[in-house]
Amino acid sequence: MRLRREIEFHRRSKEDLNDFIKKLELQALETAEERIPLYLEAGLKDAKLTLDVGCGSGVVTRDIAHFTKGNVIGIDGSPDMIEVAEKVLKDCRNVKLMVGGAHRLPFKNNTFDIVTCNLLLMWADNPQNVVNEMARIVKPGGRVLASLEPDYGGKLHWPENQKIDPVFAGKAIKKKGGDPHIGRKLRFLFVKAGLDTKVGIGNTRIWSCEEDKSYYLHARDFYVKALYDAGLKEKDIDQWEYEYLKSLDEGVQLNFFPQFYAIGTKPKA
Repeated sequence: MRLRREIEFHRRSKEDLNDFIKKLELQALETAEERIPLYLEAGLKDAKLTLDVGCGSGVVTRDIAHFTKGNVIGIDGSPDMIEVAEKVLKDCRNVKLMVGGAHRLPFKNNTFDIVTCNLLLMWADNPQNVVNEMARIVKPGGRVLASLEPDYGGKLHWPENQKIDPVFAGKAIKKKGGDPHIGRKLRFLFVKAGLDTKVGIGNTRIWSCEEDKSYYLHARDFYVKALYDAGLKEKDIDQWEYEYLKSLDEGVQLNFFPQFYAIGTKPKA
């Protein structure tokens, strides 16, 4: 069984794929401050062999490769994304890439020191199966890290917009086949996989209005497309954008979007 995200990649036009890759690059940059402390806690620096599941375009895998002294394997179900990742990671000599699905990882039991994923489980057909597989192939005493999984049910912002808010509160993700509430399920998934588990929220800082505006302008096409796909009319989108940017310029807009993480340690025999 493949990830829904893999299927979505193959349905994208070349232009959409390029835009999506740019968004992944932006996400990797904005979440680096959240992920790096987790790499430290998981012991990535001294790991001899790490697997990055659902490596996508390779932008997060690049951070992992720079952070560890050991070797890294990146795996993704989309050949298109692996092709992109090969370019992104061309200067990383400690990385090997391969095509493969997360629901049936092609590795023997107890192979890796660390197995990690980022923004993966929300798109999985069966996230429990994916975590079980990650737990299977990590060594006893090794760790499984889900560095970033959102929960749209905890998304907060003010001022509100009754027409637009439901779309960005998970409706658009659910329509694409994702689970907008995966963040709150991480502890359940990891414990059921037999892992000693710690969960938390990586992003405790609330961005300034200037930071919010900069991110919105970089990712504007994705926001607007999501609203069109949700059936909103152009006049409603234009009105929302005017009000949203105005609130940012006035310094009154507040946004908080929880990103959960989980670190699971495989018990030693």
